Amino acid sequence: MKKFRWIDLVLVPFGLCVLFLLLLGKLLGLTYKQISVVFNLWVQGAVLALSGLAPFGIVVYKMTESFSTGWLVLSFILALYGTAYVFAFIIMVQHYRLPFEATFIIKHCRRLPAVKIPSYALVN
Repeated sequence: MKKFRWIDLVLVPFGLCVLFLLLLGKLLGLTYKQISVVFNLWVQGAVLALSGLAPFGIVVYKMTESFSTGWLVLSFILALYGTAYVFAFIIMVQHYRLPFEATFIIKHCRRLPAVKIPSYALVN
């Protein structure tokens, strides 16, 4: 019987994520490396940036119902918080922009098989 390794618990979900990205890439006509950049950096980053603005929007909505100084202060704090998220996303997109080959994913994927992650080794 094969000896149990804790790393095996990580490889199954990771392999499913790689499979999802491969299939999504095929549907969109992109390679695995390209879809990794688009999905993991741009799409997920945009969702996080927009979620940083959501609390601000809720507070502004609450202020339209009943205005108070407390709501105004909270909206200012949450606006700063959401703006920081959006600026971080903009900086990340500027750093990891097109062409796909210039992004960090390619460089890191070449080093990962040395760390013995079979899913990356099989894909790349």
